[in-house]
Amino acid sequence: MNILAEKIELAKLILSTDDTGIIKKVKALFKDKGANQWDDLPPAVKQSINESIEQANKGEFVAFDRVKEEVHALLKK
Repeated sequence: MNILAEKIELAKLILSTDDTGIIKKVKALFKDKGANQWDDLPPAVKQSINESIEQANKGEFVAFDRVKEEVHALLKK
């Protein structure tokens, strides 16, 4: 099903319900979409992300294309 069909199906469901709880939850999903999810992450995950960013900024990483090539080569064996 393509995205337009999904939207239409969702609109039909929303229009057919009288459950205010569902309507409120859908509205909350749209409001929360822009919320900062960083604050919800555990400290260990935040630390790991920050370390990864620092490594990338120092050039300490392997380019994704290189990883794909290496994995492809391993899978051929």
